[in-house]
Amino acid sequence: MSKRFAYKALDLNGKSMEGFMEATKPEEVGTWLADRNYFVLEIATAPLQTLVASGRAELSISAHTMNFFLLQLSSLITAGCPLIMSLHALYRQTPKGPLKELLKDLREKIESGKSFSEALKAHRRVFSNLFITMVEVGEIGGILGEILERYAYIHDTMYRLRAKIIKSMIYPAILLTFTVLVAWALLAYVFPVFIERLQVGDQVLPLPTRIVLTASNLLTGNSILIGVMILLSIFGFFMLRRSEAGARWISKTIISIPLLGAIFQQMELSLFARILGTLLKCGVPILTSLQAVEKALGNEVYKEAINNIREAVSRGESLTQAISKYRDLFPESIILMADVGERGGNTGEMLEKAGIIYERDLETTIETLISLLQPALVIFLSIFVVTLALAMYLPLFDIIKTVR
Repeated sequence: MSKRFAYKALDLNGKSMEGFMEATKPEEVGTWLADRNYFVLEIATAPLQTLVASGRAELSISAHTMNFFLLQLSSLITAGCPLIMSLHALYRQTPKGPLKELLKDLREKIESGKSFSEALKAHRRVFSNLFITMVEVGEIGGILGEILERYAYIHDTMYRLRAKIIKSMIYPAILLTFTVLVAWALLAYVFPVFIERLQVGDQVLPLPTRIVLTASNLLTGNSILIGVMILLSIFGFFMLRRSEAGARWISKTIISIPLLGAIFQQMELSLFARILGTLLKCGVPILTSLQAVEKALGNEVYKEAINNIREAVSRGESLTQAISKYRDLFPESIILMADVGERGGNTGEMLEKAGIIYERDLETTIETLISLLQPALVIFLSIFVVTLALAMYLPLFDIIKTVR
């Protein structure tokens, strides 16, 4: 699990600097500083008060607002507008809120002599390590506009993909919620009263009626127990997720689920290929790039694999050889494109192409799942309604026959 570390270091000019960084161990902070030619003076676990000491660092920016900010800023920088003027222009047109405060703070830090990347480090809860790393590369190489444009494209692609998933799930979620609420109301209140008034003496009820009546009795007699079990299950899931072994087990289980697991795998693969390809293409060292990719991914199984791949590359193995050890996680297409890229000296470009391919495959898979999910819910609702109708009306038909 990530911890918060405080560090002190010297740059190439002997200027002291200090800051905070989230990492799993102090060595990661040291590697991150060494890759940027900083001389490390001290690395220590940050005290708890530093989490709230910086005030403005606790700003919360929504995904939509951040996407707007990145697209606007990258467009201005690419068009040739100086950074400070771009931030000032965005500040003037932004309404009051967290983003306006963020823009003001960034502008003030840059005007005081700090670089853009140094200003970003004061807001690590807003900006990812990946973004800060790419900005540093852009500043050093004089390609900040290109870097911002590439990162904005990656962020916008993932934002639109998440928004598409959420939008596609609204109808199935509403339908499923409505079905569950109606089923609970009918089974708990309507059906028992209806059957009680229809049942005469020792009359044997039809099979569908007995099945539904059993479900109704189970629901009404154990409502509190069922509610407590659901709450305990949710609490247990979050507690399990907080532990390292539990998070890994959950991640492994998720990617093992048919169809749904394929979606999560394609999402991780598209992020891996797109981010690593972009960083390598921009000239970021491969070890630093792999470390940034590891922090960007969400699945613990893939994070562990990339960490092992980074260690293998640091020992002298090629990227292709390191990835080939995890063929259960990385398909042959990515391994082949990495191999072709290493042979041709354009690994970044080949991985970027692989990322685009997996993004398109991911969109197709999601559309397929949504197109299957909606009719499946309608069929489930239809079966439930038909079963409930049979359970209610079959005893009524028996009574009519008896009267005749």
